[in-house]
Amino acid sequence: MDEAEQMAHQLERLVGDPIADAVQGFVRVVSVSEPVGRFGYLSCTIRLATEADGIPETFIDTEIATRRKWWPKVGQRLPARIARSQPDRVDINWDALAPRSER
Repeated sequence: MDEAEQMAHQLERLVGDPIADAVQGFVRVVSVSEPVGRFGYLSCTIRLATEADGIPETFIDTEIATRRKWWPKVGQRLPARIARSQPDRVDINWDALAPRSER
């Protein structure tokens, strides 16, 4: 962890951030609803399972809005920070849905 990351982690702890004790891991897409909307960004309900060393698998239901071409796929893994004390608290890198060439 570099100095900036250490300082950010300390600040999270000071302000009582619920994911201050987070570790790097992944969330795996378990299910995705059909798109809601017609153009541009579409919304969907998504079920995720956490994957991180030392943290039990936890299922999370959430809603996201994204472009059709970046639609999540069942089985897809996205990088995430997962709280040790509350594994249903995650910070997901949603940009990972986009192809590398578009990030």
